[in-house]
Amino acid sequence: MESPFQLMREWPPGYGGVERVAHELASAWGGTVYSFDAQSRSEDEIDALKVDYLRRVLPTCSPFGRLLLPLPSRVLWRLLRSSRPLYGHLPSPGVLLVLLLARLLKPDRPVFAHWHCFVAPEPGSKGQLFALYQWLALRVVPHLTKVIATSPVVATELIRCGCQQARVAVLPCCLNAEQEKILLAMPSRPITATPLRVLFIGRLDSYKRLDWLLEALSSLKDPWSLAVVGDGPRRLVFEALSGQLFGANAAVTFLGRLDEAAKVEQLASADVLVLPSDRSTEAFGIVQLEAMAAGMPSLAFQHHRSGMGWVGQLPGLSWSQQPDQLLMVLNQLATSPDLRRELGLEARERYLNLFARKVWLRCLQSVLS
Repeated sequence: MESPFQLMREWPPGYGGVERVAHELASAWGGTVYSFDAQSRSEDEIDALKVDYLRRVLPTCSPFGRLLLPLPSRVLWRLLRSSRPLYGHLPSPGVLLVLLLARLLKPDRPVFAHWHCFVAPEPGSKGQLFALYQWLALRVVPHLTKVIATSPVVATELIRCGCQQARVAVLPCCLNAEQEKILLAMPSRPITATPLRVLFIGRLDSYKRLDWLLEALSSLKDPWSLAVVGDGPRRLVFEALSGQLFGANAAVTFLGRLDEAAKVEQLASADVLVLPSDRSTEAFGIVQLEAMAAGMPSLAFQHHRSGMGWVGQLPGLSWSQQPDQLLMVLNQLATSPDLRRELGLEARERYLNLFARKVWLRCLQSVLS
């Protein structure tokens, strides 16, 4: 089969999970990546990762809010009339519309949807629009050639929502080859009685629930430290909460957004990564793979529409993966250096068995079949 055209809302590769997945696929497949370029990144061409494939911008309009829909154009017409496989990244109403049009114009053309996440319901008119989009998406994707999920958890939910099992494939996220090499080269954590070093990496927004992590740490009796990597609209709120809970001498450091080298330093020095997101919008978390490759457990909550909890499950850690047990797990890690090391070894083994790049490449071969 020919290398597929990819279609996405953002301009790859960027820093977000969807962009990183599209970038790795394009690096493996070749082919052109079409984008709505929602944040006008194509204007300055500043990329977080090396790009060696073609990219094209589709002209769009915005009827209201952040909704982007493709405008009639020669680029769009050529994309729709092509016989090459089309691979679209969801969620995006505009991408969904193009996938549907491509399917209707050429029913025999291979058309694929990469289902990155289920949209979480929200109150108000915005939430109603999200719900409407997802309702439509779940009626379109069963009629495409195949829908690709990032985890067995998401795949199971897609099947429950009406997709045929034979048309659902699982392709977890991956790290690029250079990242993997650097992280796997890190030595295993030594067994030391040093205070527990906790790491959080992510956009500082409400659904990331950094507040839950801060509140859990406030009840921890043993010494600890927390490094927060990332920025976002809720940073000042989280910093204020940290001050209220711990005072001026808190063992919490807000580092902001870091470059790749500085982030690797944080991964090398921490004992555990915690991603306490509470919505299905957070469906995988590529940073979990970075932590596990570095030999560190990753804690995340289980949700029936998200694979976050599944990614980091370890045989040596028995817990419900629900918010009410986060403090219990942190206490176990704080009081047992032996457990930290054991879980670190298990995390790296799980990475090698399920998420290593050579495993991902084997899975990739079967996606378009």
